[in-house]
Order: sequence, then structure tokens, then C-alpha cells
Amino acid sequence: MTVSMNKKLLVLAVGAAATLSGCGGDSSSNRDDGAGGGGAAPLTRLATIPLGAEVTGVEVGAGGDVFFNVQHPSDTLPGDENKAAVGVWAGVNINELPADLESVSVPDPESDDAKTTRVAMGSYQVLGREGDDYAGGIPFGLGNITNADGDAAIKQSNNPDYNAFIASNDDGSEGYLFTAWEDRPGGVTRMSLARNGDDWMVNDAMNIDFSDVNGTMINCFGSVTPWGTPMTSEENYEAENTQHWNDDQYSGGYPNYADVKKIQDYLGGTYPNPYDYGYIAELTQPQSAAPVPVKHFSMGRFAHENPVIMPDEKTVYLTDDGGNKGFYKFIADTAGDLSAGTLYAAKVVQDETDDSSTAGFDISWIELANASNADIEGWIREYDGIDEGDYVADETSYISDEDIAAWANGEAADDRVAFLETLKAAAAKGATVEFNKMEGININLAGAESGEVPFMYVGMADVAGSMADEEGDIQVTENRCGIVYRFPLEANYNVSRMEPAVVGGPYNGSATGDRCSVNNIAQPDNVLVLDDGRLLIGEDSGNHINNMLWVYSPGAE
Repeated sequence: MTVSMNKKLLVLAVGAAATLSGCGGDSSSNRDDGAGGGGAAPLTRLATIPLGAEVTGVEVGAGGDVFFNVQHPSDTLPGDENKAAVGVWAGVNINELPADLESVSVPDPESDDAKTTRVAMGSYQVLGREGDDYAGGIPFGLGNITNADGDAAIKQSNNPDYNAFIASNDDGSEGYLFTAWEDRPGGVTRMSLARNGDDWMVNDAMNIDFSDVNGTMINCFGSVTPWGTPMTSEENYEAENTQHWNDDQYSGGYPNYADVKKIQDYLGGTYPNPYDYGYIAELTQPQSAAPVPVKHFSMGRFAHENPVIMPDEKTVYLTDDGGNKGFYKFIADTAGDLSAGTLYAAKVVQDETDDSSTAGFDISWIELANASNADIEGWIREYDGIDEGDYVADETSYISDEDIAAWANGEAADDRVAFLETLKAAAAKGATVEFNKMEGININLAGAESGEVPFMYVGMADVAGSMADEEGDIQVTENRCGIVYRFPLEANYNVSRMEPAVVGGPYNGSATGDRCSVNNIAQPDNVLVLDDGRLLIGEDSGNHINNMLWVYSPGAE
């Protein structure tokens, strides 16, 4: 399973071509020299956030402003700190950080510093907290999930996730901040923002109307298309457990039966169709009075964490969050139009080493099927009208495993399996379905197009479970602190190789406080590639008492 010398030399050459500048700060003894060797991975801790919270929604505006959220802080925190926050790192241009910037300190967990958001310079400005109503612009409050008619509250979320900033002027000092709410049902809010000196003003705010697509759920991370529209991801962990959707005893799922009933409330009493949930939704006409969501069934149904579109405006990479999951590529039939295309699943071959800190993987792509949103929605509608009364124990009211096997053997009448039961379809075709907690995936669009930043990065929050067993395609040593992997981009934006870039640890599972080193990443979640090749990394971890926001500088010494 050893990668060829030619391929290693190619990675080295690509790494040398990148324009990479660095900040100072703490260094781990991990790796990244761009070629698979040892060496330091320079990291600077840019922020720490309150106890119990995770860093979400890392986004950089046109003026270098960094937006990020404080998701589900501990409810024991004082004052408003126990409320989720959508905010911005004020007074700082991420592209102009001082070269000698020192990491913000790690707070004493018993101190007041551990109960708030702290940044290495400037300040953290809260643009909104859960429940804020913006003078009635959001009638039931920021993060409150309302019914399709908009006249009744269903639940209050404290889970702001993805942010997308869509500038409305040339210098990025005005625009719209879209924020996804990772709940069941889910939602997206839009704030109209304008910079006033170092700070930002919220001029108005609204909820995005998802009623025309039967609502949405578990809106996780996302990205902005090259043509300027936000994409939000439905992280449907139960996409491969569809048989439980109408099981009124199913209490342990995400979503579970109680969550399904809340979606029914959203729909005004209609029992929801499971095949309506688990997709990428593009928010078209984002600056209009009423943005229009479009669910892209063509990119498959699974626990979407994040899509990233390449500069060709056709190739999309898609991560699947959770355990025993896949990794996907979509190629649109027409550039700039995601409504039809071909879906692929990754097959990986591991290097001979099992050391997760150095083991890379060769990637090939297994074609699943080609279809359009219209084709797939026609198949989805065939499952309308099914509810709890149709459930039979040990059976399914939906697509069966026998149906999936028949499709994989070429015996099905159509390709609905590939798009409605994507993970099981991938497994049936021999793809690798062993990834564990594969999180945000990203490129720098301009750098990828010019070749100056020819890499894609992905956070693997927890290298454990099916990645660290003795079976299947992936058999590496466990790393509970996680690893950020890097993929060299090829001329046609294909990727055929992934290798560790930032390796978390060391890990001490018996520690009563921080189980991962505070001078290194713990369970990387959302990642964002800057114009000069540096990487922002937000944490979603219980292995740091206070989660952190980092900047990683490849090639810095």
C-alpha cells in the first residue's frame, strides 16, 4: 500500500508552489512540510470561547473580518454568556495579523476568563444571542424555529452553526450574514450588516422561509458557491436508518421520533417524508427580500457536513459526519448549475504504515449514478403519505436492503437508491464507508484557481472507531484529538491523495481537565483556507475545557 515515489515528489512540488506565510505562536511537534515528512506544524491560538461551547461558523468577509459563533455554551454561565452567540472578531483583518502575534492564553477553568470569549487582539462583538428579536424582525427570537406559516414557535435553538457573509458592496463593509441553526427542525437566519468603524451594526434580521421545500433539519456547516449563494447542509445522521423514521418507539436517533413529530408540527400536521431531509440546500437570490432555497437532491442524501465547489463550478466534494461514513464527489452536468450531475463515492487504499500521524491514502472514485433534482423529487414523492400506522417491526416502509442489493447488481428499474440511500448505495458498490467524524472541508477559491494554494483540507474530528479497528480499508492508530488532512488538487480538480497535515495530541484519556494538549488542536470541526494558504480551524471538542480557534501556517518556521 506504499504510495509511489513519483506521487510523493508531486506532492512535494505542489507544496513548494504554494504561497504560504505564517504567524508566530505555539508550535506543536506534529507535521507538515508539504511532502509527508516530519516537522513542526505552527499553530497560533486566536480565541478561546466559554465553557461548554464549540466554535462554529468560521467565515471571512471581503474585508478580512472573521465571523464565528459560540454554540450551546454551558447553561451555568453568568448573564448572557449562557446564551448562544453569533459574532465577529472586531477590529482585526485576518489578512494583516502581526507576524509576531502571540497566542491568547489558555484560561484557568475556574476563572472568569473561562466564562467568556477571548481573542488574541481586538475584541469579540456579539451580533446577536439566541432569543434576540431585532425589533420584531424575528418575532419569536433569533434561533427560534417557527412553523411553515411563521406564526407559531416550535423550539428555541442554541445551536448556531454555519455562517456565510454575502457582501453587498465592493469593500465588504456591508452585506448579509446567513447563519444556520443546527436543530430538528432546523433553520437559517439572515442579518443585514454594516461596518461602523471597527464594529458592525445589525440593520435588520429575518428567518429564511423553507416551507416550499418542506422545511429543513440539522443545518450544519456549509460554504458559498463561486457565484455567491450560500449552501447549507442537512446533517441527517439517520439517513441510513430510514426504517426507523416512522417507528414511534425510536428514541435514540438524531433525529428520533420526537424530532420527527416536531417536523410534523412545522408542516402543519402532515407526517414528514424522510426522503425530504438530508441534502444540500442552496439559498438562491440571497440579497432579495425573500431568498429562495433549492434542495439539491442530486448530491445525495446523508449526514452532510459541508460541500465545497471547485473553481470549475462543476466539481463538488462532500463530507459525511458520524461513524462508519463515506466521502463523496459530485460533478455537475453544467457549470454553475447543481441541479443535475453524477455522484461518486471514494475508495481509499492506505499506505503500509498504520501510524495515523503519517498514514496517507490513495483515492479512487466509484460512480454511483447520474440524475437531476426533478428526477429524484419524483421518486421522493412516491413515499408521501406514509406514517406511524404503516410501521411494522423488523421491516421498513421505505427502500429495503434487498432493493439496495438489487440496484447494486444492476437489477433496479431506476437509480433512486444512489440518491435516497446514498451511504448504503456506496457500501454496496464497494466504496470506503469507514470515515469517523469527517467534518468541514474547504479550499481557497482564488488560490485553487490560480494554483497558489493548490490544496483542499478536511477536519477529521476523531480518528477512532471504524478508522482504528483491524478491518476494512482504514486501519490506523487512534487519535482522539483528531487530524486535519490535506488533498493536493490536480489539474482537473480531481483529488487522488489525502495525507495528515495537522495532527492533534498528545491525548491523555485519564486527565480530569484537558485531555488533549492545550498547545494543539482538539477535534477540528470547521476549517477555512485563507488567501495566503493559512488555515483557520475551529474546535468541537470535549477534550479541551475551553474550545479554541486556531490559525495554522504551513511552511512557517
